[in-house]
Amino acid sequence: MHTCLKICVLLCFFLSSFQSNASSDIYSDSTDTSIVVIDSSSILLLTDQIVLIGNKITKPRIILRELTFKKGDTISLAEINLRIKRSEENLQNTSLFHSVKITWIQDNDRVNFYIVVTERWYIFPLPIFEVAERNFNVWWETKDFSRVIYGASLNWYNFRGRNEILAVTIRLGYTQRLSFYYSIPALTRGQKSGLTFSMAYSRNHQTAVKTLNNDLTFYNDPELFTKKEVGGSIVYSYRPGLNITHNFEVSYRHAEVVDTIVGLNPEYFSTTNEETFGTLRYFLKIEHRDLAVYPLKGNYFDFEFAKTGLGFIGDDIDLTYTVAHYKHFWPLSRRFHAAAGLSGKYSFNSKIPYYFTKGLGYGRDFIRGYEYYVMDGQHFGLLKTGIKFTLMPKKEVYAPFIPLNKFATIPFAFYLNLFSDLGYVSDTQFNETNFLNNTWQYSYGAGIDFVTYYDMIFRLEYSINKLGESGFFLHFTSPI
Repeated sequence: MHTCLKICVLLCFFLSSFQSNASSDIYSDSTDTSIVVIDSSSILLLTDQIVLIGNKITKPRIILRELTFKKGDTISLAEINLRIKRSEENLQNTSLFHSVKITWIQDNDRVNFYIVVTERWYIFPLPIFEVAERNFNVWWETKDFSRVIYGASLNWYNFRGRNEILAVTIRLGYTQRLSFYYSIPALTRGQKSGLTFSMAYSRNHQTAVKTLNNDLTFYNDPELFTKKEVGGSIVYSYRPGLNITHNFEVSYRHAEVVDTIVGLNPEYFSTTNEETFGTLRYFLKIEHRDLAVYPLKGNYFDFEFAKTGLGFIGDDIDLTYTVAHYKHFWPLSRRFHAAAGLSGKYSFNSKIPYYFTKGLGYGRDFIRGYEYYVMDGQHFGLLKTGIKFTLMPKKEVYAPFIPLNKFATIPFAFYLNLFSDLGYVSDTQFNETNFLNNTWQYSYGAGIDFVTYYDMIFRLEYSINKLGESGFFLHFTSPI
């Protein structure tokens, strides 16, 4: 960095503390006892320069794409700080940087912006040690090490400095899987279009055959692979603005199981012991959260429409469904925050093969306190609410014994939570043997969240459900 640029940056940070005065609506002249009131929204500044500092790997255009301003824009003095805040949040939500700081200097009717970023470590060749369960709590109940998955993966984030993701995974053990994933979010010069390619092959000895008493029933054959799957997909993404993304996906999959599984559950597939199908899927995401990984303010919405069974590839199935999620986060005071999330699924088919049927209990769609259960059905609704207290706001500690600088500075924060969930699964196929279906279920409890670097979250919660069951549960994602 040139000496003059260093001086500019230092002046920039020093003067930024005085800039708030520039946006004040009251200006005083020491030689005059009168006070002149000026509307700061009427003062327009021309964006002259945008200086990037710290991006050794990330291409400048990737950073500039996330800003709410660009060179040559005219910005009113009153809205500069708001634009900076939103731009910092957008850059943090790319998961490319440890920290982002934007400051500015006014020069008459012009303004210069200085963007200082600290990049993360992007290449992760890692060993894999996982358990083949819906969540960690289900495995901990049995501690069955025969359900362990091991292997290796290479995840290369920010590949080529263009926010691309390249991932190759080899899993062995209980579930064997070979997969390839490549995402190019900025395919065109305008960075509005992107493409994602993925392929995978998997096989496993044990397969969930049916759901009984809201618990998965498995069939296991140590000598044979009871289920095999192969497939791939292509996703075209279109991001016309900073906060909205459209995804259009076409995928293909072939799945087959041993005859014994179809004998145990004739509704596993639509006809025989194998299923070949294509899927067209549209996914809309509208993002207005301050920090997507662990939000405290803002809102989020997504909507998915999928049609499985395209006909022209000889599909054996014809299914259509929609899923939507809405989440809202708002501050109650400096340390208290509230959050609510509403989710729902609607299937257009009254009869669905077991292989395609998923209700509550999978991924993030579950009622806290029901981690040991699944509620399969054609439709569901889910409401999650919570109040959060900031026990310890975000801090950073430096660990000199860590040799890599990108890991040596450790950010962390602690939050206390009170929560309550309410859910309902509508089911006309499996309700006779699953007592939680077609009835309202609810839970409540408290927990503590630990948030640290590289988007890592650790949540320990104590939940009580409608059945009167209670216990501690561990999770690794944000609560809502």
